Parts: sequence; structure tokens; C-alpha cells
Amino acid sequence: MENNIELVKRLYSLFGEKNIEGILSLLNEDVEWGEPDNPFNPAGGTRKGHAGFLEWINIGKESEDILILEPRRFLTDSDSVAVVGYMKCLAKGTGRTYESDFVHFIVVRNGKIEKFQEFFDTYIAGEAFR
Repeated sequence: MENNIELVKRLYSLFGEKNIEGILSLLNEDVEWGEPDNPFNPAGGTRKGHAGFLEWINIGKESEDILILEPRRFLTDSDSVAVVGYMKCLAKGTGRTYESDFVHFIVVRNGKIEKFQEFFDTYIAGEAFR
């Protein structure tokens, strides 16, 4: 279980470094990457595989800047890690920021990330993009 937490901490570190190749090396080929659907948030929805993750990254680069991404707690069991944290983002199209607590639920299989699901306040995010 400690290995899973270290893997997830590495994921956040690579995000901070904007090291996309490094992130891909941590993901299963058929990874499922998702955040809640929202008609105003361009990155909402679930994507599959490395190509889907790259699509999500590119949408994110075009539509928002992550100003703060702060994981605060890591909770684990045999094959998953839940990360509780705080984020602040800027919607580029409107110039508005939004802040939210988040939970990231990450499933790990054979030392790779199989699923990443994000939960946050989609209402305030949607309002920032509108």
C-alpha cells in the first residue's frame, strides 16, 4: 500500500514539473481518466488510454491554468489511493478563477495507474468558464 502512495505522490510531482512523458510512464495503456461532466467545463468527461489522457491534457492547457494543486491527505487500501486536497484554477476564456476542495480516486494495478477519477465543485468551475 505504501508503494501505491509513493506512485501517486510521484504523479503529482510530475504534474508539477509538467512532465507529460513521465506521467504517461505511470499510466496503464488502457487507463481511464475522468472528471465530472459539465457543459461549461471543456475538460469534463471520461477518456480512455494514453490518447484520451493526452486529449484531456491538451484541453486543459488551452482552457485553464492550474494555479494551486495541493494534495493534503493520502488514504489507501490494497489497490487504490484517495487523495483529498485543494485546487485553484483560472479559466482562460473568462479570466475568472475558481477554488475547490477535491478528491482524486486512483486505482493501481501492477504498479501502474489504471483509473483516475476527480471529484470537485463542478458548479463553481462551470460558472468560471461561463
